[in-house]
Amino acid sequence: MPTMPAFEIVIFAVALIAAALSLTRYFWPGRVLADMGRFGTTWFENPDEREIAERPDDDAKDAPIPHRPLRARY
Repeated sequence: MPTMPAFEIVIFAVALIAAALSLTRYFWPGRVLADMGRFGTTWFENPDEREIAERPDDDAKDAPIPHRPLRARY
């Protein structure tokens, strides 16, 4: 009787665990879609939709880059 190599056993176990997790209530699309947009800002948010006080300042300057001494190359 041939035996399964260890990597096949691991791949099979990971696939079964992923399938089981996808069936849990946490990963159901309804819950994910309902929670989307409730926390924080989204990457596709338009800055013009924010209040003027909350908008990022386009004229703000970045902090200066700290001085770093040169390293010798041998």
